[in-house]
Amino acid sequence: MTLQQWAGAGVVLGVLLTALTLAVMVGKPLRRLARQNDEFREDWYGRPARPGRVAVPGVPERLALIEKELKPNSGSTLRDAIGRLEQRLEDHIRSHGGTT
Repeated sequence: MTLQQWAGAGVVLGVLLTALTLAVMVGKPLRRLARQNDEFREDWYGRPARPGRVAVPGVPERLALIEKELKPNSGSTLRDAIGRLEQRLEDHIRSHGGTT
């Protein structure tokens, strides 16, 4: 092999090693970002029930449940229960000479 052929092979080998190094350096953060994206999507959309595991509702479902609890209805929401408790507390304080 001539000196030019050795130099050419060295350049090709250097380019290949550089490309491999860049792929590894860029690939690691990209895999981490993909994993974080998967975790976020699982939290957002929830998980269906599987054998041995209960379903986990996603964020929209949980927000809908919270909104439902904040609207008054026939008296079974958390808001209604707190309102009744607040009224009882005010009545109690008033009956013992306090002011509200």
